[in-house]
Parts: sequence; C-alpha cells; structure tokens
Amino acid sequence: MLVQYSGLALQRDAKAFNGGITELAKRLGKSPIGLANSLDPNHETQPPSFSTIINMIDLTQEKRAVFEICQLVNQIPMDMDMSGNDMSDEGQVKHFLSLVATASACLNKGSEHLSNDGKYDAFERKELAPLLLALNQVTASLYKRFSE
Repeated sequence: MLVQYSGLALQRDAKAFNGGITELAKRLGKSPIGLANSLDPNHETQPPSFSTIINMIDLTQEKRAVFEICQLVNQIPMDMDMSGNDMSDEGQVKHFLSLVATASACLNKGSEHLSNDGKYDAFERKELAPLLLALNQVTASLYKRFSE
C-alpha cells in the first residue's frame, strides 16, 4: 500500500535527481533497471524496501513522497528551519520571543477579521493560512529545541 500510494512520487523524484534514476541507483548500490522497475507501479517487480525509500528521500531531498506517505495517516509534514540551532540561554529566549511575535500577529489578524462580520471569508482564510503555518513551524521548532 505504501509504495502503491507513493510510487509515482518516488518515480518522479528519482527521474528529477541530478543524473536521473541511473545516478540515484548508483548511489543506492542498486541496478538502474531494477530500481526503475521497482518504482514503476505498472511493473510486476517488487516495490523498493522501506529502507530504500527512506534512502531515496534522503538523497533526493524531495518532498512529494513524504507528503503522500504522511497522507496515509492523515498527517501533514512541515518544514522546520533548524539552522542556527542556538541552545544558549539568549538563543532560547530569542526563539521564544519569535513564537510570541508570530502568535501575536496571527491572533491580531484573526481577531481583526472576526470583528468585521463574525466569520472568515475566503480572502480572510487565505490571508490567515500562512500566519497559522508560520505559527505551527515556530512552535514545532521551539518544541524540538526544548526536547533535545
């Protein structure tokens, strides 16, 4: 089921890899024809193993397959900027303050839209969506830093 659902995404990612499926297969220590066949949902060859799928995602740094795999369990992956992983006291405070600022911007805009007519129209939802995503990202990033 996993490979059937994400097979086309994996196949696209492999083809888009610098050097294509041939170079990706070489890096994975696989036969190019064997890898191509295993990624083809219309071929009778066994699909790649889970470890091969994970290695492919890691090598290609593509997200299509990750999104499709996460959809199998009704989840959505989220980018998190982990650069500058400053765990000093000052770094933690700055990161927490960025959470407060992001939450404040989101709450202010959401309250402003609600005060107009007590509901969110399509334009308002479109405007709030990136603010909510940014809030989720900074919250998850801060949580990850605190839980390390």
